[in-house]
Amino acid sequence: MNVPYFLKDGDKVAIVATAKRLESDISNGVKALEDWGLEVSVGEHVHNQFGYFAGTDEERIHDLQRALDDSSVKAIIFARGGYGTTRILDGLDFSNYLNQPKWLVGFSDLTSILLKSAVIEVPCIHGPVGVTIGKDGKSDLALRDLLFGHGNSVLPLVESTYTNSGRCQGKIVGGNLYMICESLGASNEIDTTGNILFLEEVGEAKYSVDRLMTKLKRSGKLDYLSGVIIGSFSSISDEKSYFEESVEEMLLSYFSHLDIPLVFGLEAGHEKRNYPLIIGMNCELEVSEKTLSITYIK
Repeated sequence: MNVPYFLKDGDKVAIVATAKRLESDISNGVKALEDWGLEVSVGEHVHNQFGYFAGTDEERIHDLQRALDDSSVKAIIFARGGYGTTRILDGLDFSNYLNQPKWLVGFSDLTSILLKSAVIEVPCIHGPVGVTIGKDGKSDLALRDLLFGHGNSVLPLVESTYTNSGRCQGKIVGGNLYMICESLGASNEIDTTGNILFLEEVGEAKYSVDRLMTKLKRSGKLDYLSGVIIGSFSSISDEKSYFEESVEEMLLSYFSHLDIPLVFGLEAGHEKRNYPLIIGMNCELEVSEKTLSITYIK
């Protein structure tokens, strides 16, 4: 496992756009990063627009490849999610990234590249992006602490009767449920065996959530978990009330037979508060009704 160096004052970080075009300002995010003592470099094509995307596939590859290859860049913060990273993922060369690893930070559509990084054993961070950094102080502080290596994480949980307290070890893997399922059979396919599965989602219908979970079950990805973390499931619809159970109850049905820690109520995903998690790094979890304590192990 190649763990990136933690940041220090004066380090350079890059903001790149690999998915949907920017439709909101990133200046708050840039200022927040600069206030942390970092030098911020914004990719050449970040503000480009090519239909739905932040520039052509070639332009988006160019910016990310340049940041991956630049030894002076110590972390890459993705500008936003949406859709588009999978279009360019297999056109990237990760050789220099493997030799000189750096932190990748993103969520949503960026789950695809976080999964890829985990596959090649470079830990990365599921957390706020350029357009969301600077909008929630607690999320920002938690991200800064992770990037600068200031200890481990004790994250509050929204109290839930579905949380199953306990301890476990493994790597946190996952992110956006749809993107996890999209990875199956591809170069960034998620490895859940002995690991802690983290899930979040936004804007799906309940039947779609159930279908995606069934896909993971049928693929054997739920068989040998050491723990589960359920983040934010936002704007999940069921307009005709076909499903009597809540989305939490639906998710629980896929894990309740497992005698492992289950975390419900972590504010991580598509809400204003988006607590960061290190993906692909060995850790120990201690789960209680109100807190999730994570000790990361290099």
